[in-house]
Amino acid sequence: MTAENHRLNSLEHEIKRANYIRINNTNLSPEDVARMVKDRFQL
Repeated sequence: MTAENHRLNSLEHEIKRANYIRINNTNLSPEDVARMVKDRFQL
């Protein structure tokens, strides 16, 4: 099973690339997440 063999979430500060955003979308709507991505990457 995928969840047993692979980690599906990055750890905080694990990825240091400029074109990366880590979003906890547990309590966010898809529209809110899309807006965050759009704003972060100036789309």
